[in-house]
Amino acid sequence: MSRELNARIPQFHPYGLDYDMISFVYRDLINWFRVKWNIEDSYSIPSMLEGYIEEDSEELNVFLSLWLDSWLEKWRERVRILHKKPQVPESRLEQANKCMRIFRKMDHSTELKDALIRRLINHGEICMTEQIAENLIVEEIGRFGPRADEGKEIANLNPVEILNSLMPRTYRLAKEKGPLVYLRLKTGAF
Repeated sequence: MSRELNARIPQFHPYGLDYDMISFVYRDLINWFRVKWNIEDSYSIPSMLEGYIEEDSEELNVFLSLWLDSWLEKWRERVRILHKKPQVPESRLEQANKCMRIFRKMDHSTELKDALIRRLINHGEICMTEQIAENLIVEEIGRFGPRADEGKEIANLNPVEILNSLMPRTYRLAKEKGPLVYLRLKTGAF
């Protein structure tokens, strides 16, 4: 993957700040295969791919090249890199953090996220699907109104209702252009 990215992005540095990009590509590729091959266990996919790689499969190389081109196109469309921390009102940040905590504690949160990832991929989103799904769910939890005690809010949330309310949005996202994920670069880590 890093060679393919390096061929497409001249200033790409796989052992520097761009290492995270390889991680995003890999997770998105695994999710894509999991959805398209209808595999529940994502842990088996890397070994399946290794078999194709060991065979030096030309089909896999052509597929990966085409898939990576599509992924990069979506990356440029959906992801914005921020060089400094954005100015977000404190109340909004607290609300988002509270909704994220509720999501993580919620029953069937993994299944909800997985169902939304499947829906996104089936509608043509192949880049940053985990992050987009998580952002949509957290935003929807905020609409359900976590204003009281977190414990009571978790008990009142129904993952099926959240999924059903997000279904039309996932369909519309495929037709919309523009960023959905904002990543902040962490420079000077060493």
